[in-house]
Amino acid sequence: MSQEKSKRYKDIEIRKSYSIKWNTDLTRACCADPLYCLFAIGPCCCSQCSSYWLRKRALYDDMNRYVCCQGMCPCSGKMGERNCPEACLGLEVICCFAQSVAATRMTIQDERLIENTQCDNCIIGFMLLLNQLACIFRCAAAISGSKEIEQIADILDCLADIVYMSVCACMQTQHKVELDVRDGKKPAKEGCAGAGGQQQLHAPPQQHMQGGAQMAPPPGAYPPAGAYGQPPPGAYGQPPPGAYGQPPPGAYGQPPPGAYGQPPPGAYGQPPPGAYGQPPPGAYGQPPPGAYGQPPPGAYGQPIQYAPQ
Repeated sequence: MSQEKSKRYKDIEIRKSYSIKWNTDLTRACCADPLYCLFAIGPCCCSQCSSYWLRKRALYDDMNRYVCCQGMCPCSGKMGERNCPEACLGLEVICCFAQSVAATRMTIQDERLIENTQCDNCIIGFMLLLNQLACIFRCAAAISGSKEIEQIADILDCLADIVYMSVCACMQTQHKVELDVRDGKKPAKEGCAGAGGQQQLHAPPQQHMQGGAQMAPPPGAYPPAGAYGQPPPGAYGQPPPGAYGQPPPGAYGQPPPGAYGQPPPGAYGQPPPGAYGQPPPGAYGQPPPGAYGQPPPGAYGQPIQYAPQ
């Protein structure tokens, strides 16, 4: 559990370093794609259907990468997602709609290094604050039994629901526009995610499922190797063989024989016999025979005779 908490704290710190902007913020999302915004706020289960579809798009339609709330809840990876990910995602968007929208948002932000604007944070914070106030007044009305507090709680509930549904619809529209840019269906704005023709800014982080599956784009999500073409030989200006020419023999001036003045035979002269003075026989004083004297017989003593054992 401590490792899981430390990983969440680490993810939070990493997200603080994101610096790329959304292609549309929450205040302009409804104008960026008004028809989809109406669909996301529509009656019946339109908002849940929108959340389901956007999550599949965020995962490149590969449900093998799905995990409940994309690893952002304690129950993630423990709900049998591998056996039937489509059914688990359907239950998630129905039973935990707000969390499903938030999980899709975090998935897109982690993949494309997108940060929320201050205005986005204020809108989301105001939505959460209204929901908390409505809950507090509802509890106070139940405890006190006051009609006035109950009426205030009803008003706050109504306001919180209106803000919640409108913000969620704009948020899902914002996600849809960002995925359209990622998939090449819309051009990216200057300074926003995907600008400069980049379809993928950052590899998605690892998501924890049972068995530690890693969240990576499925095969074919990105161009294959060599899709952008290899430059032809010589494209970067490599000279062809022989472009600089081989120098002809003798181009660097090989000196002719005798150029450095080799002396002719006998130039230094051979010394005549006896030039270095060979000493005559006996010059070093060879001693005559018997000069050192021979020791007389028995001078060194007779060897000791040992009796046999």
